[in-house]
Formats: sequence, structure tokens, C-alpha cells
Amino acid sequence: MAENLWEVVNCNKLYPTFYYTDYQTEKIMNKIPNYDECVKYALEMKGIAGDTFKDTDLRVFVRDTANPGTVFTSLRKGGIVIPVVDATLLGEYNVEETATVVIKANQITDVVDLYVPKSNDIQTFPIATFVEAWEATGGLCTTAFPADATTYNPKLIDLSHVDLPDGYDELREAIAENAHDMWALERQSEGWTFGPKRDDSKLETPDMVPYAKLPESEKQYDRLMAEDTLKLLVALGYRIEKDYNG
Repeated sequence: MAENLWEVVNCNKLYPTFYYTDYQTEKIMNKIPNYDECVKYALEMKGIAGDTFKDTDLRVFVRDTANPGTVFTSLRKGGIVIPVVDATLLGEYNVEETATVVIKANQITDVVDLYVPKSNDIQTFPIATFVEAWEATGGLCTTAFPADATTYNPKLIDLSHVDLPDGYDELREAIAENAHDMWALERQSEGWTFGPKRDDSKLETPDMVPYAKLPESEKQYDRLMAEDTLKLLVALGYRIEKDYNG
């Protein structure tokens, strides 16, 4: 297997793309019920050897926007699509969060075929019902595609061994808040406003609020970005000192 091809992207809100290394993704995705089972099923469906994505040369992306366009375009490119849904909204077993595999989506008939881990079969649902169940979990979704000689593969510096010194929490939070405010200003310049739920057609998002009013789950993405920025500086040999006289 080629080195460093198993890379992960998180497209939070409408930020520029953030890349996360596999050790971070394992902490996020491996806690999802049936996720490992769905990965294995999807690989078998595609005829790809291996039980996990790290056994393959696939490029793997994780995003948290419930956008049906992601499903359609990914399937057209021959990709694997594993969204996380609220199974109770699909009339399935009594767990709120579970992974599933999108087998086929038809924009003409507005239906989607999903692999259902509980019954180990493929079932058909209206796309609107599927999207509602997907949105209920925050839109978390994994997509995976084969890489070839022409594919650009960004190489990340491994930060798994870097521990931040004590006292960096205040700086991390300041960077996270500033990143959110930069995102908010950029989106406002495009016409986005606050709305109770994400609506691309209306340019509305519930994240258009001050950082302090964001739910902890949303703050965590900003904090991860800030923390990785600080870890990168440490990994490259830089030191950060606060000027108390400034």
C-alpha cells in the first residue's frame, strides 16, 4: 500500500478544507455504531481487498454537511459514501446514531438505496427522509475514492507525537474564536445570515452567532484547527511567548 494516501478532510460549516490525520479520524468515526461494519461492506461491494480504509490506497474524506449533492457526485465518480444517520427516523432500530452505506441514489425518482446493518440488506427510502435522518446527526459522512498517478495528495506533518505545553488553552481558544469570526465575516459578505437550520437556498445557517453562543460540538472543530496550528508551530521548533508588557 502506498504511504500517506489515507488522508481525511473535514469540511466544517463552509470553512476552507481542513485536513486531519488518521489518528484524529479514528477518534471521531470509530465511535459511530456499525461504522467498521459498513466500511467492510463497502469495500467488499467495490471488490477492494481489506477490512478497513487503512488497508487500502483509497483517499478518505470526512465532512459534516448533509448535502445530497455530495452523494450524487461521489457515486458518479465511483466513490464510497458512508453517512451517519438517525436510524429511528428511517423506521429502523432504536438507536439514534448509526452508519450506513449509500448504494444508489436516483434524482429522478427521489429515492436512495441504503445498506442497513441491522438486517444486513439493502432498503429503499425517499431522499427527503434520508436527508432528514442524516441532518439529525449533524451531516457526518465519509467518502472514499481511488487515487492514481495524477491525483494530488497533500502531505501533512504528523502531529500525533506533539503535546502542547501547559498554558496554551487561552491562546487556543483565542485562535478558535478568531477563526469563527473570520468565517462569519466571509459568509456575511456572500449574503449568509442566521437561520434555525442550514438552508443553502436561503443562505441561512445556525452557526451565524458569536463564538460564545456556538454549541460545544461546533466549538470543538474550531479548537481542533487552532490546536493543530499550535502543534505545528511546536513541531517545527518555534516557541510562543506572551509579552505581558505589550
